Amino acid sequence: MTQYYEIRIKGHLDQSWTDWFDGMTISHETSGETLLTGYLPDQAALHGVLNRLRDLSVQLISVNPVGDAQAPEADANG
Repeated sequence: MTQYYEIRIKGHLDQSWTDWFDGMTISHETSGETLLTGYLPDQAALHGVLNRLRDLSVQLISVNPVGDAQAPEADANG
């Protein structure tokens, strides 16, 4: 089942990585963190994104599934 996620990492990840992270949106926070947001079709896709973050040796801060009421309508894939 498709789920909207907010994944927070330490440091600023370059926008050029968007395609590598299944089209998730990359936003830089003033706190020096990066927020990846978007819909993923299933747990396998989530683990794929997390494995890519691991491969880049970035520090994972949090992974939050966001309920339907909080997820932006415009980003819905399905």
